[in-house]
Amino acid sequence: MIQTPTAIPEKMWYKLGPKGLSDDATRWIDSCLTKNPTYRHEFLTDASGDYYVQEYYANRPDIVDTYLQLPIPILKADLLRYLILYAEGGIWSDLDVSCEDEPIHNWIPEQYKAEAGLVVGLEFDWAWEDDDFLHSQFASWTIMAKPGSPHMMMVINDILEGMKTKAEENNVPISGLTTKMVGEVVDATGPKRMTRSIMKSMELVLRETLDDRNISGLHEPKLIGDVLILPGNAFAASQSGYPDDQGPKLVTHHYAGTWKNDHGGEMG
Repeated sequence: MIQTPTAIPEKMWYKLGPKGLSDDATRWIDSCLTKNPTYRHEFLTDASGDYYVQEYYANRPDIVDTYLQLPIPILKADLLRYLILYAEGGIWSDLDVSCEDEPIHNWIPEQYKAEAGLVVGLEFDWAWEDDDFLHSQFASWTIMAKPGSPHMMMVINDILEGMKTKAEENNVPISGLTTKMVGEVVDATGPKRMTRSIMKSMELVLRETLDDRNISGLHEPKLIGDVLILPGNAFAASQSGYPDDQGPKLVTHHYAGTWKNDHGGEMG
């Protein structure tokens, strides 16, 4: 059983692609590590990521089998971040994210540090519309979590179910899925999938319905249950129009991702 610590572990997690670290990525990562010298960090490769999942999830063969069969690199990278954060917690960061001046220790207001089990920042902050659709979206390039978060497990289980459904619809094994079959990555394993699953999990825990009215229009961090939601300026200042009334800008996402090709990864 995963023991939940009183604070989010001071460890940063990164996933390397086949091409390793670019000069830009090295500089962006260094901006985080040098400003947070007490934080440990770990880089996972394709091979060590496979081993990690096999070791930590040996009691969940459905997770191991699905992860190892996924043929599209970005889907595996998305799923891996949720698996790591559930197993060990810490901070997931994409390689194209740099840290601003505020130390990570200050990202969570003091009054929320004990309660916050998951920390996400708004990528898209949309006002509520009466259409039964969730418009706001959390960023997935930077996520903070304590190990054992039920919200991360909801994301994991929903992805597994989604991949199984796509494979059945196309009459192929999971290893036979293509980007065309899967559809939009943001919906399948990315930030939109993550946001929907976290909101669903929060509703189950809190036993109430949540929508954009609960998470949009933030000017300061908001704790809902054990999920701390940061205003758009924190992790997604450019998408939010660089507002001056939402607290500090914490990271910059440089949109240097190499997965946006027909293969969903660096090859090709």
